[in-house]
Amino acid sequence: MATFITERNIFQSLVELSTEQRQLLELLLKKQGEDLAQFAIPKRMGSELIPLSYSQERIWTIAQLSPDTFVDNVPVAFQISGNLNLQVFEKSVHLLIERNEIFRTTCTVRDRQPVQTVMTTFKPWVEIIDLSHFSQEERLERATSQAEAIARQPFDLSQDVLFRAIVFCLGEQEFLVLLVTHQFATDGLSFRFLLQELATLYKAILVGDRSSLLEPNIQYPDFAVWQRQWFSDAIFEPQTTYWKQQLSGAPTQLKLPIYQSRQFATLDAGCEKFEFFSTLSDKLRELCRRQGVTSFMAFVALFQLILHRCTLENDISIGTLMSNRNRREVEKLVGNFSNNLLLRTNFSSDLSFSEVLTKVRETTLDAYSYQDLPFQRLSASLANIPQFQILLLLRDSTTAQNLDLPDLQVRDFPVELGLTRMELSLDITDSGKDSIFGKLEYKSALFETSTIKQLIQNLQALLESVTENQELKIADIVLPETIDCTQFHENLKDELAATQNSNRQFVAPTTEIEKKLIAVWSEILNHPQIGIYDNFFELGGHSLLAVKLFAEMEKQFGKNLPLSVLFQAPTICQLADVVQRAEETVSWSPLVTIQAGDFKKLPLFCVHGAGFNVLIYRDVARNLGADQPVYGLQARGLDGNRPVHLSFESIAADYIREIQTVQPEGPYMLGGLSNGGNIALEMAQQLRQQGQEVILLALFDTYGPDAITLLPPLPRFLSSVDYLRQHMLPAYLLKTRSQPKILLSELQTVLGAVGKVLLQSKARAETLDREKKLAFFSEVHMQKSDPIFSDPGHFSAPSFLEQKLAQISKYILQRSSWAFLTPSTQLEEMDDVISTNLRSLEEIYSKVQKTYNAQPYAGKITVFKAGETPPGHRVDARLGWSSIARDGVEVFNIPGNHTSIMASKLLAEKLKICIEKAVGN
Repeated sequence: MATFITERNIFQSLVELSTEQRQLLELLLKKQGEDLAQFAIPKRMGSELIPLSYSQERIWTIAQLSPDTFVDNVPVAFQISGNLNLQVFEKSVHLLIERNEIFRTTCTVRDRQPVQTVMTTFKPWVEIIDLSHFSQEERLERATSQAEAIARQPFDLSQDVLFRAIVFCLGEQEFLVLLVTHQFATDGLSFRFLLQELATLYKAILVGDRSSLLEPNIQYPDFAVWQRQWFSDAIFEPQTTYWKQQLSGAPTQLKLPIYQSRQFATLDAGCEKFEFFSTLSDKLRELCRRQGVTSFMAFVALFQLILHRCTLENDISIGTLMSNRNRREVEKLVGNFSNNLLLRTNFSSDLSFSEVLTKVRETTLDAYSYQDLPFQRLSASLANIPQFQILLLLRDSTTAQNLDLPDLQVRDFPVELGLTRMELSLDITDSGKDSIFGKLEYKSALFETSTIKQLIQNLQALLESVTENQELKIADIVLPETIDCTQFHENLKDELAATQNSNRQFVAPTTEIEKKLIAVWSEILNHPQIGIYDNFFELGGHSLLAVKLFAEMEKQFGKNLPLSVLFQAPTICQLADVVQRAEETVSWSPLVTIQAGDFKKLPLFCVHGAGFNVLIYRDVARNLGADQPVYGLQARGLDGNRPVHLSFESIAADYIREIQTVQPEGPYMLGGLSNGGNIALEMAQQLRQQGQEVILLALFDTYGPDAITLLPPLPRFLSSVDYLRQHMLPAYLLKTRSQPKILLSELQTVLGAVGKVLLQSKARAETLDREKKLAFFSEVHMQKSDPIFSDPGHFSAPSFLEQKLAQISKYILQRSSWAFLTPSTQLEEMDDVISTNLRSLEEIYSKVQKTYNAQPYAGKITVFKAGETPPGHRVDARLGWSSIARDGVEVFNIPGNHTSIMASKLLAEKLKICIEKAVGN
């Protein structure tokens, strides 16, 4: 066996082995005295396809959510005093990039999988900017401004060198140096190593002796290939088991002291810095020595305790990044090796701080032992994993300490990106002596600056208390600032309760805006008396009327508001307040909170149908129950100010970026009405390609490939007449049951129109030859140029009778519920921004839909099929999805038409069962 087994072919084979086969291989190797884990990481073959490492995959996937942002840039800057040799420094940067393949690695998608390629020729971004001719006051100001601008220039991972160096010359011996890389290429330790290597290269080139410069044994792409081969399911199985047990039952989201909904949170960041002076810092280090813990473990306990006290929750999980460099070959290799880990601690009032430290120590040591499992794989396998809201990092040195340049003084210079993905991020620097420094970064759209300062004050007070007495009980610790994390949630509940109570009484308008709104509502809703607390939906309002309402509001007030405002402001009183403060409070986003629900539950994301807004999902959310979170995705371009994507693939990618601002990791639940179901399907496809789990894909009357076919003339006519009897006449009778004259008048109108059609058909048919007859027949068959209605071109030339039957069938179809798949047809008489946008979107989406071909889906599709089907057509029992869904199609038949089923309690009842089944309840 030893004659043919090599390290390379073993690693290449590992990825294809089952758990049992791998165990057998390890046993055979041990009999030869070989330990599989001790085999060195081999260099890859030149022709080998290079996959992304698990860390790169996480960074790349997240970067796809906002490809044009700079949030994943990693900038550092230094003030350097002395005789910096600019030519040597520039050569050092060139050689650094040449020696480390990761900086000249690009990422592209091949066969729907991201792969990396190492550039053999490259052009480094090294720039020298002379500012010495400006006044002394202007030099640093200009350098700072330009450095921040360069630090915020996004990297294009598909083509850019992932390292930039800029030197600002402020004087003869004064410089500001900016270095920028990307998380795809570096982690925290990597920056230390690359700075040390840069200093070594500078020294070697300066003295003209490079003999001591050793080439790296392996490169990061070698590690990526090895990692994918080594870490198979067999290796991950015990780690997955541990993390499932460790995080089972943990809250998915902490009730942090945010002051507005996360729906409105951007990546904009605020930052507060602080310092624990040397006396207090030394006391903490002494406490750590006595307790046998590290500074990192101590700050985990301290920060979790602060969160426990302000949230009043006993189960606290925070995130951190593990270096994951547990092999000798990668100890100082530049690249991203980090992995997201969650550290969970349960608190109770009878615990002492010493006991909390012990619990944290055990949890952290266990996490170190099971740190290899990629966080994205854990998220996919665990239904309700805690969200990665809060990050804690600890550094043991300042950045400048790692750039040791000869005869030069190097000092850190702050450069802030001003963006963050974390809601809260505590960054601590403890060099082991003098003061401990820190900064608390936060999403500025969620937290007041005063709240962040209160958290820091509490952290210092807690540190002072426990360093004096580590046996102090948690219940006895007194903190100077009381932070009520539940106030935001209570305010929402109070507002909802007040709205519900107010809806039951009539209150007259008091302001001019309220009076104008009531006049508009009265006309559109045909309601004579409306109070300021009456609810738009409870007065009979629906999505089409909402379009008319907001169009009229745009004329009255000159403000183009998103229709989704009605979810948060469904009453005159609330809507008047939105109109009053529109410029400062209303933001447009594809993602709409329909129902916040219980944050511990997985949300359902619903994609707009042909109306392009998401108001139609209000009844679904309400019928599912108030605890079920439901979000909608409305079309870009609905407000007329945002560009529209021109393919379902790009639309789906855009919507994925939006939903992952609420739920960064799977498992996901998606749904869509009509055309929105196709977009939801494409989202599910792309999420699965990202390694995410989709546990529910619900299509509400969405037609798949070959779902519907046009019947021949006579069966089509009979089907249309039957539709008229079953659905249209009962609706007329219900509408006019107390007004028989109106019913008679409408019936006469219908019969007269049919007779007119027949006469026109006869006159026109008599002048047509066979080919013209076919063209005319096709015209009268088609209600609209919509892909779900089949082309009847396969029929033979129609007879006169067939033409008459086709005209009657078309007439019935045009007056059925299927004639109004989009509201634009009912708004043609309106000349306003909203109706114009709808007509434009309908035209664009019609073209986009024709170019989309649904691909096989490696999962189950759940279909909610309307009982009413288009008159004159045959509809597949599974709406055409049998050929797409590899794991089968589950169908629920819901009484009603294409859109009315969304208000059906039966639909919500069945959907709720599907959700509970999907999440494992």
